[in-house]
Amino acid sequence: MSESVLSENTFTFREWHAGVLGAAVGAFASYLHAINYTDLGVGLAVVFVAAALGLRRYGSVASRTVRREPWYALAAFVAVGAVVLAAA
Repeated sequence: MSESVLSENTFTFREWHAGVLGAAVGAFASYLHAINYTDLGVGLAVVFVAAALGLRRYGSVASRTVRREPWYALAAFVAVGAVVLAAA
């Protein structure tokens, strides 16, 4: 089990890390779409969602974190990606 980010908070480091990774990938994928690299952005999104849902396993610590906390990662992916796409 992960330790809490703050001593009295139940929000764990793993959940926080999954959210940050989802936000970063969502922002980058949306930016790629905005600058007309849509195929690359869609490919990145598909790989990330497949890793988050456990359909595909990549050997990294980041992949394990996202796979263990998929809803934090996917929620941040969608939310930040929508904001970047709206701003672009």
